[in-house]
This record gives sequence, C-alpha cells and structure tokens, in this order.
Amino acid sequence: MAATTVKSAGKRLASLVHEVNTGTVAIEITGKTDSAVLISLAHFTALQEATFLLRSPELMDSLRRELARTLVPPASARTADADPPSATAKCRRGSKAKARKKKRAKRKKKSA
Repeated sequence: MAATTVKSAGKRLASLVHEVNTGTVAIEITGKTDSAVLISLAHFTALQEATFLLRSPELMDSLRRELARTLVPPASARTADADPPSATAKCRRGSKAKARKKKRAKRKKKSA
C-alpha cells in the first residue's frame, strides 16, 4: 500500500483521488498522531456490502458449510491406497477417450 504524509496528501489530494480510482487500491495517509486510508468510493461500497453480508449468522453458517463441502474430498479419495489425483484423472481421461473412439467406430460401421 502506498503511503504519504498528511501535508503531502493535502497538497496533491486531487491526484491521490484520481490514483485510487484508476489503479491503486488504497493510499495510507500518516500524520504525527493519527493515520487514515484513502480508497475509492467503489471499494468502500464493496467493503460495506461485504461487512453487512458477513454479519449475518445464517449466511456465515451457509458459507462455512459450502466451504467445508468443497474442501473435503469424498471418502473414496481419502483412502491411503488411492492413486494420486493426477494419475487418476489421466486414467479417467484415457478411458473416456477410448470409449468415445469405440462409439465413433461403431457409428462408422453402421453408416457404411
């Protein structure tokens, strides 16, 4: 995060506002005793919406359940003797390709 002093920010406020609206996400403005962050209105609105949504206990429970469901692999994939995912995926792709090839060959025989 870019940083500047209060004095410097006051002198170039217009350019800082333009900067946070066109690329830089935030600019820290530091003073002798206090500091603040300058962000665009769009980012501020997005943060407010996210904060509002995350305050809902029902939504948080739903998000946690969905996260747990997507991060935990199925029981069959967790077994110690299971093939590594990459090898399994390659085997599946190979067998699917072979099945498609056989179907095409049967269709050609029927049409000929």
